[in-house]
Amino acid sequence: MNKKLLLALTLMIALNQCQLSSCSSNEPNRATGAPAVKDYYNRQTDSLLQQLDELRDAANDRATPQDLREQFAACRFRYKKIEAIAEYYFQGLIQRVNGPALPDVKTEDGTVWPPHGFQVLEQILYDGYNEAKLHQLSAEILLLQTDLRYMRENMPYNGILASHARELIQHEFIRIGALGITGFDAPLSKLSLQEAVYSLTSIREIAEAYEGKQAGGKRQQLLAVAIRYLNTHTDFEDFDRLEFLRGYLMPLSDTYAQIAGYISGSDSLMLKPFVGTLNNLLRGEGFEADYYSGYAVAGGNEAKVALGQRLFGDTRLSRSGEISCASCHKPALYFTDGLAKAGDFVHGGSLPRNTPTLYYAALQSHQFYDLRSTSLEDQADEVMKGGSEFNFSSADIAKKIWSDSSYAALFRHAFSLKADSLSGYEVRNALAAYVRSLSPFSSAFDAYMRGESSTLSKEQIKGFNLYAGKAKCASCHFIPLFNGNIPPWFTRSESEIIGVPAAAIWQSTSIDPDPGRFKIHPFPELRFAFKTPGLRNVAKTAPYMHNGVYRTLEEVIEFYHRGGGKGLGMDLPSQTLPFDSLALNDGEKKAIASFLESLTDNIPAARQR
Repeated sequence: MNKKLLLALTLMIALNQCQLSSCSSNEPNRATGAPAVKDYYNRQTDSLLQQLDELRDAANDRATPQDLREQFAACRFRYKKIEAIAEYYFQGLIQRVNGPALPDVKTEDGTVWPPHGFQVLEQILYDGYNEAKLHQLSAEILLLQTDLRYMRENMPYNGILASHARELIQHEFIRIGALGITGFDAPLSKLSLQEAVYSLTSIREIAEAYEGKQAGGKRQQLLAVAIRYLNTHTDFEDFDRLEFLRGYLMPLSDTYAQIAGYISGSDSLMLKPFVGTLNNLLRGEGFEADYYSGYAVAGGNEAKVALGQRLFGDTRLSRSGEISCASCHKPALYFTDGLAKAGDFVHGGSLPRNTPTLYYAALQSHQFYDLRSTSLEDQADEVMKGGSEFNFSSADIAKKIWSDSSYAALFRHAFSLKADSLSGYEVRNALAAYVRSLSPFSSAFDAYMRGESSTLSKEQIKGFNLYAGKAKCASCHFIPLFNGNIPPWFTRSESEIIGVPAAAIWQSTSIDPDPGRFKIHPFPELRFAFKTPGLRNVAKTAPYMHNGVYRTLEEVIEFYHRGGGKGLGMDLPSQTLPFDSLALNDGEKKAIASFLESLTDNIPAARQR
């Protein structure tokens, strides 16, 4: 054959092979979009499964605890490569993969799931591992692999739209900022700063898989400096989380606000508690309080809010005609009453529990200390029909209110009513609409996160870093709502068993007898469990705890510093709060209290009346 012809044919074959395998320098035919993301997920999952095999083999070969911890760390790092995808598409299973090492109580069907997954493995390996735990370690690894394989086999059935890719990437930024660097899912190993590097790398790799590889650009520059910061600031307790969040992670999240193919608003077809970037989240933007109402018709408007505010102070809502919502939730006291326990205006004396603030109550999935209500409308109904409170059904209240022509006109306008009567639901919904308006995000902390660097003192910055690190506050009171509503989905509020004492005594004390959630759902795992409350405006809402036992923030901080109820000497095997001392010195306690004061909203005087 002619040499020139043979060379031409060889070059043509090589070119075709290169194109088929996407090996050209510009990779014009490289798979992108959903297929590439799924392929990435599968490859990373396969690697994780193999690493878990190696961990189990090493344990069976009697490797040292240190060697096992190093292999466990490698597994954790690999999991962070798939976390954004796995936790987005398999929410129902992820508790068993990377949930807290605590029983998962399913009150809706009366079951209790024992803890499994990475955090159980961490507990086995970091809490006095020995060969007696080998069988448990091996069994937990096999169960984790089963769940991972299930997710891998079902991944092909998930559609990955541009809006999904954008949201799952932002969710991972939120996990890094609100859960990762606080040590939420690595409480014993303290691997969270190292894990954040792998989480950031996964964001880049997922975006490149979906959009195609991008050369250079602002994303890559900000990503590189954020990873460099993590790699050069490795001490968990000394890490400046506020600087990392504001100076590195927030601006980086904004560079991923736009994903190829994403059309603004395409992720708002379904109402969600939060939509936006990490930057939006930490600035108090993107929350949708109407999500928690449960009904499409419950959405708020200005007329409903104004009507609800008027109803809030109206004593005609009670059977006695002497009690209003404002009797206990006083605007001048940040919607609390300043008492240890709420007053019983019907029978005299006190009600069983402290009156919580209504600020940011709308941004919780459940209401009351025992989580018994799922919406503010339900919460209002409980108070109305309560024999020690309004003692008046919402239907009867509606009849009474409707007879007032000025109210009737307001209800007709706010609800576009055509009927000649009013139901109890409109009354409850108007009150709920007003409470949903009480999330101002106007504190010094909020101003700082929006770029006003002078609003926080050095002591408050130190306090935040302690709050989100050494003191472990942020592992229950999640940033930036500082309540128990779990990011990034914000669809579930946590409860904890912390051992609140009956009296402010620091040794040989006894637990407050209030059983908490156990009274509603009699599971042993819920005895003495109470909702994790919000800490915004906490400096203005004393006294504290469900029974008002502590009068000052300093006392509350001391309670946690000592390890909760167990640290005070209680026999409380179900305590979910870490019961070892936080080892805080006086200056650190003072800094945390100072930071908590920075969460006080700047409320106009007119609104405090």
